[in-house]
Amino acid sequence: MQITKRETIYEGDYLRIVKKYFTADSGHQGVWEVVERKKVYKRVVIIFALTENREVVLEKQFRITCECPVIELPAGLTDQAEESEEQTAQRELFEETGYQAQKVIPFFSSVAAPGLTNSEYVYFFAPNARFIGQNKGDDNEEIEVFTVPVDKLVDFCLEQQNNPAVKVDDKILNLLPILQKKNLI
Repeated sequence: MQITKRETIYEGDYLRIVKKYFTADSGHQGVWEVVERKKVYKRVVIIFALTENREVVLEKQFRITCECPVIELPAGLTDQAEESEEQTAQRELFEETGYQAQKVIPFFSSVAAPGLTNSEYVYFFAPNARFIGQNKGDDNEEIEVFTVPVDKLVDFCLEQQNNPAVKVDDKILNLLPILQKKNLI
C-alpha cells in the first residue's frame, strides 16, 4: 500500500479532513477521507485513576458528537508544546476531576479509530489518586465526576446499557485486562 497524494478538503480550528489517495499492492487505486487533529503536539492522554479505596475516577460528560452524556475516563489533548505527556496527564486529571496522583504510569498506547483518524492514545495509570479540589474543566465541558469500585466496574458499565440517555466509552473496560496483566490493579 502506498499513499500517492494528500489533499486537505476542510480545515477548521481544531480538525482537518484530508483525502488520502492510495495505490494498493494489487494495483487498485482509491481514496480515503481522514480526520486529523490540529494543535496537538503528542498523543491524546487518557488516565485510569484509582483512589486509595480502589475506586475508579470516572466522568459523565455531555459530548456534542454523540448528543448525549458519555461516561468515560479523564483525558485530554497534549495541546501545550512545552508539556510532556505525563505532565498533561497530571494536569488533565486535576482540571477535569479535582483528583491528583503523586505519579502517573504509562502502561499502554493505541490508535484511536484507525478507519477515521490518525489520533493516537497513551494511557496512564494514576494510583492512589486523592480528591484535592473542585474540577475546573473548560467552558465547553460539562463534567460530572464520580467513582466506582474497581471490582464493580464491569457491572456498572453493563447496567448503563439499559439507560438510553447515556453512552459508555469502551476504553474503560478495554483497559482492565491490561492493568491486571501488568499487576497495576
